[in-house]
Amino acid sequence: MRKIFKLLTSKFFLVAILLLLELAIVPATLIWLSMQFPTVGTYVSAAFLIIDIVLVLYVINSEMNAEYKIAWIVPILLIPPIGACLYLIFRRKKNPRRKLKKHLMHDLPEIVKMYERQTDADVRFLQIGAFAQQCAELVRKESAMPATDCYEYKYFSSGEEYGAQLEKELAAAKKYIFLEYFIISEGKFWDRVHKILLEKVAKGVDVRIIYDDIGSLLGIPHNFAARMEKEGIRCLCFNRFRPVLDVAQNNRTHRKIAVIDGVTAFTGGINIADEYTNEIELHGHWKDTGVMVRGRAAQNFTAMFLQLWELKNADDNRTEKGYDKFLSPCDEGKYACLPFADSPFQGGKNICEALYLKIIYNAKKYVYINTPYLILDDEMKRALITAARSGVDVRITIPRIPDKKYVYAVTKAFYTQLVKEGIRIYRYTPGFIHAKSIVSDGNVCIIGSSNMDFRSFYLHCECNIMFFDEEVADDLYEDYLHVCAESELMTESGTKDTLFRKIYRSVLRFFAPLM
Repeated sequence: MRKIFKLLTSKFFLVAILLLLELAIVPATLIWLSMQFPTVGTYVSAAFLIIDIVLVLYVINSEMNAEYKIAWIVPILLIPPIGACLYLIFRRKKNPRRKLKKHLMHDLPEIVKMYERQTDADVRFLQIGAFAQQCAELVRKESAMPATDCYEYKYFSSGEEYGAQLEKELAAAKKYIFLEYFIISEGKFWDRVHKILLEKVAKGVDVRIIYDDIGSLLGIPHNFAARMEKEGIRCLCFNRFRPVLDVAQNNRTHRKIAVIDGVTAFTGGINIADEYTNEIELHGHWKDTGVMVRGRAAQNFTAMFLQLWELKNADDNRTEKGYDKFLSPCDEGKYACLPFADSPFQGGKNICEALYLKIIYNAKKYVYINTPYLILDDEMKRALITAARSGVDVRITIPRIPDKKYVYAVTKAFYTQLVKEGIRIYRYTPGFIHAKSIVSDGNVCIIGSSNMDFRSFYLHCECNIMFFDEEVADDLYEDYLHVCAESELMTESGTKDTLFRKIYRSVLRFFAPLM
């Protein structure tokens, strides 16, 4: 009852109601016109018929993903003129605010210049082989992030391990702490982190936080950023949730980044909230993973954070110079890696999806994937099926207890077909698996914040790190086998369901790109 009251009195509920009212204005106005002025209504209907035809032709010839095309064409044709109005609202020309974001994500000379020089990491990638070199070139061209390395890494198979190490590293900070998380939620985990941050601010450490407004909406008060600023912690609330019908509301920072002194960095699937460290139970046992790196790889994460931080400087009408002070010199490392960022401001380049596809098509023995959501486009589905038909052991683990039932229904619609194609789907029996990773053939892996769904690949700001190292890949491999041992292997007979549920999932799957 307490949770329901909190939801009904929250900013999220108020904004959602206002958005629904905005959506209702269009059909209500059209119905009123047709009732009051039948002739005018006829002309309006005819005009929208022409608009529908034009929009469908435009969508067909656009460069958007094929699944997005279908998801938009059907409502445009089936529910005129509402479908056309929604498309015009949500797919309209980008406004200056988003142009500003795109500009800031690409044109920071003081950050980008650090990537223009040739490094010994480039030589190492040449030595590893053509596949690693191709991946490095892709990341460099699409995001300006360089091939790099780290001299130490630590893989975390649980949020508890991640949280304990993060707190230890924060307590050791000397110069600065950068935190960027999709979710910050008040509780035991945040209380411990917050206490450390206040201690560091008192000692002159530069502490900065970026959090996502929608991701953190129900976990912290609406004035959280202002409270942090009063305490000396500089804070940016990313893309505030407003009662305005705008496709930009879909663009969230889903990243999980912690950088300490430019030498140590964390990423993975773990947010700063108690469910991630299993201090509270929401959906059974919460299985998550993360990684810590020390060395030059941390500089890539520093750059990711500072690129988004420019939005804070723009809001405050200030210009920050001397970014090189955040790029601490680091020793050469033994672990070759590619920390990279994805964002909707990169012109649909989808780096993480591209690297996943490269790994799958390059696989000779196995491809093992962790993801809480499985909502695939045709290209990814084709790659997985092709690998399985080629004799590659393809496995995907998903939750048994979902956090969002409608998303889980879509996930089931997708994995039902994959099971028939020989792909092994495991449901994590103890509860919810939130880990996001892929490992293949004992020598390459990716771990980070990206789910295998449309939102991560197309709409969110994400961060990941790709390793080309047997030691790191073995850690993910061993943990994955442990997860499989605790999971239920789905069979064709186990995927059968009632006709109603099949229809329900089919409809949800159809609109999956718009969720």
